[in-house]
Amino acid sequence: MITAMFKIARRSFGLSWAVAIMTVGAWIWTHSGSSWSNVAADSLSRYFGGWTDHGCERNKDVCLTAKLSELDALHAELARAVNGLSERKGQIARDLANRERDLTGNAALIEEGRLLYGRSAEFWGTVRLSGREYTPETLRRRLEVLYQEGLSLQASFKQAKAADEAVDRKLHDLLIKKANIRATRDLLPSQIELLRANMIIGDVDATLRDVTKLYDDVKRTVSDLKDVGGWMARTNELVKRQVDAERRAQPQDFDNRLNGARGAPATPVRQAPQ
Repeated sequence: MITAMFKIARRSFGLSWAVAIMTVGAWIWTHSGSSWSNVAADSLSRYFGGWTDHGCERNKDVCLTAKLSELDALHAELARAVNGLSERKGQIARDLANRERDLTGNAALIEEGRLLYGRSAEFWGTVRLSGREYTPETLRRRLEVLYQEGLSLQASFKQAKAADEAVDRKLHDLLIKKANIRATRDLLPSQIELLRANMIIGDVDATLRDVTKLYDDVKRTVSDLKDVGGWMARTNELVKRQVDAERRAQPQDFDNRLNGARGAPATPVRQAPQ
């Protein structure tokens, strides 16, 4: 019985001390100028979500140092995006050259066939085109096929050219952003040292805002290009719709192309023997 009473007393004494310690701790936490709470909050914000405005306000030099590290990482990401897009640029340039060659060959063949068609229609004789003999009617059908192929080749060439131009614009934008990040990275170390030496370096808050804005802007661009293949697919689809719309809007008159400046008849007319 006496032993049980001692145990109860010891427990009550321990609980009393625990309550007292918690009370004193809460008072210190509340009345210590919020320094400990601010430090804890700043540490948590840095660990979980980057620097908050409040954290940067209290630790501007450390915040600038953290932002310098973020810019270093972003500069590396941007360099990878530029390299990936440059590789695609090379592929597109080769594809564009091939399509231009095919389109030029098709146009030259049609022009040669158009001239031969005028001659064959006038004398109702056969002509040779690309190593094959054609009557006026068979030549006309062959030229119509070439004409339709030419329309497809022209659309394909326009699509590749537009994609090439889109990549050029994006690369130009990335290189400008890369230069801006590099310039900011080069300036920040000296600003950090001056700030640590308690020397006036201008509006530090404005610097932080500018750095954050630059980082956010470039980060969005880099995020869009993490999947270069997906970005190219979306660009190609947009370009294709534009080219298809232009093609539908343009008149397609095979007879006018066939007759050309020579004014050959749309339908060959057999000439009576002289």
